[in-house]
Amino acid sequence: MEKRFDKEIFKEMILYISERCDGNPTFGSTHLNKILHYSDFLWYGFTGESISNETYVRQEHGQVPKHLLQVRKELEDEGNLRIEERDYFGKSQKRPVVTTSIKYHKLTSDQQKFIDQVIDALSGLSATEVSEQIAHQDLSWQYLKNGEEIPYETVFFRRKNPIPDETMNWAKRVVNEYEESLGSGSIAIQDR
Repeated sequence: MEKRFDKEIFKEMILYISERCDGNPTFGSTHLNKILHYSDFLWYGFTGESISNETYVRQEHGQVPKHLLQVRKELEDEGNLRIEERDYFGKSQKRPVVTTSIKYHKLTSDQQKFIDQVIDALSGLSATEVSEQIAHQDLSWQYLKNGEEIPYETVFFRRKNPIPDETMNWAKRVVNEYEESLGSGSIAIQDR
């Protein structure tokens, strides 16, 4: 079955993430790329489906959504988003800023909660730190060439190096909290 990119959900993801990260000084376009990627891929790992079915490609500094620039331009043309350029420790940061009040019709509340968890997990890290500490450790990034599509199935074999117990226990707690928020019928993941 061929996946079909859902541009409307992807637009909502960009707006939702930009709105939620408004006060985060590390948030810019590169950070947006990483939150989009991990939201789509980890949701796929959890549910078997991506949120937006966006195609992500390997680039020099990490995983990049194929349609990001096109969709971001559409959001700007629609008056929903603007890009502010700022100096961030001597580098130019392009920061997406939501310009209107948004009602999210495509993203479910579960998807929003999940994206919030990805945002929380990456908050406090610069885009460079996310690239070096997380994204570049992914097998998909290590074994693909720039410009190659990253298959969603690679979420099931993400890291070349073993995940430290502290990180694994944190991940289990996040999954368990998410499962608890869904109610009964969930299965808790046990600590190692």
